[in-house]
Amino acid sequence: MMQDWKTEERKLYAPAPEAHAVHIPKQFYFVIDGRGSIGSEDFHERLRVLTALSEAVRAMPGHGYCPPGFADYSIYPPETLHHAENQDGLPATFSLMVRQPDFIDNDTIDRAFNLIHKERKFPLLPEVAFEEFEDGLSVQLRSSKKLEPAGEAFRKIDHFLLANALTRRNFHYREIYPGHGRALFDEVVYRVFVKEAQ
Repeated sequence: MMQDWKTEERKLYAPAPEAHAVHIPKQFYFVIDGRGSIGSEDFHERLRVLTALSEAVRAMPGHGYCPPGFADYSIYPPETLHHAENQDGLPATFSLMVRQPDFIDNDTIDRAFNLIHKERKFPLLPEVAFEEFEDGLSVQLRSSKKLEPAGEAFRKIDHFLLANALTRRNFHYREIYPGHGRALFDEVVYRVFVKEAQ
C-alpha cells in the first residue's frame, strides 16, 4: 500500500487552523536557496529541479536500484524556510525544500542526481543540497491565504506562545504548501521554532 502524507501525516501537513505545539523529528530534504518573491518564475524554476529529484528517488526501483526499506509513497509538498533577521523584517532569503522518505541513503541520492544530470534540463541542479533538519519543539497552524493574511496567522501564533509560556528560538519560520497546481498557495502551514520562556 502506498504511503500518503495526506492521510498518514496530517498533523504535519494538514494541521488544525488553531495554533498548537508539536514536536518535529529529524527529516531529510533536497534544498535549494533562493531570494525574492515566493511564487515567482525563479521560485518555480527552483521547485522544478527539486520535484524532478524527488520523482527520481520515488522511481528508483524502475531504474534498477531498490533502496533498503523502500515503500511506494506520495511525493511530499514543497516547503520554504524563511531566514528572517527580526520579528518585523521581511526575510531576504529562503531555503526551498522538498522532504524525502526516511529510507533514503547516499546511493539513492547519488543515483537521483546522476539521472537528472543526464537529462540536462536543470541548470540549477548544482545549487541543490541534501540536508537534515530537526525543527524540534514548534508551534504551527494551517491558514487559508484567501481568507486570512499571514500577519493574522502569526498574531494567533504569538498569542499562543504568550498563553503557554513559550518563546521563539529565532525569527526564522517555515511555510508548507500542501496544495497542488494553481492551488499550491491557497493553504499554508506556518511553523515557528520555540522553547520554554525563561
